[in-house]
Amino acid sequence: MKKQEVDIRLSKDSQSVCLTGLEYAILHDLKTDTLNTEAWQSLFAVYRIPADTDMKDLQKPQPGNYIVTDTSIVFKPDTAFAKHQSYFAHFYGGPLAAGKLELVQAKTKLEGQHYKEVVFNF
Repeated sequence: MKKQEVDIRLSKDSQSVCLTGLEYAILHDLKTDTLNTEAWQSLFAVYRIPADTDMKDLQKPQPGNYIVTDTSIVFKPDTAFAKHQSYFAHFYGGPLAAGKLELVQAKTKLEGQHYKEVVFNF
């Protein structure tokens, strides 16, 4: 069975960030779980790029809400993305296989490990 590639992109209206490419079973488990904000951010987080890019790795995740659909995880920030500002998203799951779902369920910090990064400019 070929693994899907995880993809991170802005929604069509540029008001949220969507993570797609996870298996349906993983999304279903995440939909029924009650992860707190810290656990969500340890899996998938969006950050503002600072003026001093050397400080990029020290940024705190943007606050917001996570919604799990049948095909994606959607992050909607508490405050709309600002014009003329850049943001980046990290997915810390790497090639998250169904057997590794316990990492998310145990709310294990995955920072410092492999992640996928995408930059957004507004």
